[in-house]
Amino acid sequence: MLVHETGTCSGSDLYFSTPSDYARRMLFYMTSCGYYYTNYDYRIERKDYHNYMLFYVSDGRLSLTSGRQTMVASAGQVGFLNCHEPHEYHTIGNTEFVWLHLDGSNTADFYQQAVRVHGGFVFDSPYAEQVKNGIYEIVFAFRNDQAINEVRLSQKLYGLLAAMVDANNPEQDRSDGSDPVSAAMRFIQAEYMNPITLADVAACANMSQYHFSRLFKKDCGYSPHEYLILTRLNRAKHLLKTTELPVKVIAQKVGYINVSSFTNAFTERVGISPSQFRKYSI
Repeated sequence: MLVHETGTCSGSDLYFSTPSDYARRMLFYMTSCGYYYTNYDYRIERKDYHNYMLFYVSDGRLSLTSGRQTMVASAGQVGFLNCHEPHEYHTIGNTEFVWLHLDGSNTADFYQQAVRVHGGFVFDSPYAEQVKNGIYEIVFAFRNDQAINEVRLSQKLYGLLAAMVDANNPEQDRSDGSDPVSAAMRFIQAEYMNPITLADVAACANMSQYHFSRLFKKDCGYSPHEYLILTRLNRAKHLLKTTELPVKVIAQKVGYINVSSFTNAFTERVGISPSQFRKYSI
């Protein structure tokens, strides 16, 4: 579909998708997408567009303002804009970018996490090419009248959103598990039944506590302390289901000094007490 919006140039195209009630309730859904070639005249300003926008800049620059923050996206960068809030964006000279508007499910959580991880709604990403290709694949399907059913489209959109919140470079992942975070995770898994402090885990990774905590949370999505708790609770679940040990003994075996601390931690994260968990069929 050719575009006739002010500031768009020859070769630009634009497509729309109206989600069903089912998609709005259950899935990630797309409302529009396109591939734009623009000049200085291209500018969008809205109070609320009722969705979010993902984009990739292939060439040129795109200036975006949301809330009190203005950021400029350059070639090779991706962006995640909250269009539920007042926003404005315009191209700085001739710019080429691919984009889509989406919403549904927990898109708001993905947006908030992406902004926390990257420090803003425009950023460099090791998955930039994946984002570009993923959006373009959807645009290409609409361009060629190739229908994408809503469940399949939701899966594609989820992949794009997951890429937005992942700051790890897949090419730098170490297959031998020798990176500091993997070493720390192995240490916790081996020592969870003993008293462990952040200093102990950071020392295992040969890093300061501050830098280690930031790196661990960036890689895993949660703190070293939370990982320790989850490791202990997973072991406790196993013992509750495979042994007849009293809850008090299990608490001690997974590193808790007293049963009340264990019960509180278990109930808070699992939703039921250890005794109730033991009774439930798996």
